Amino acid sequence: MKIPEREHPADLFSEWLDEAIADEGKEMATAMSLSTVGDDGIPDSRMVLLKDADRQGFVFYTNLESRKGRQLKRHPFAALCFHWKGLGRQVRIRGPVEPVSDAEADAYFQSR
Repeated sequence: MKIPEREHPADLFSEWLDEAIADEGKEMATAMSLSTVGDDGIPDSRMVLLKDADRQGFVFYTNLESRKGRQLKRHPFAALCFHWKGLGRQVRIRGPVEPVSDAEADAYFQSR
């Protein structure tokens, strides 16, 4: 089933994110819970910041040698949860994870 352009979930997410930024500020609005799975099969969650989102997916950065980096390499699936209390909304996402390109990662870390 094809989703009509005006109803694409990424477009709605973008609208909601803009509203959340206006309501809570960028840092709070882009804070998301990232859940991964360890080798023991137990979920592991922590807060990270969304850096970009579009129809291709959601982007965050991490050290690939961190616990979450190692977990994502071994089990390339994750769940995200945004909670925008002031708007009475939450957004849950889950699916496969893949690394950004080396050029994208380099550009991000140069900007820090």
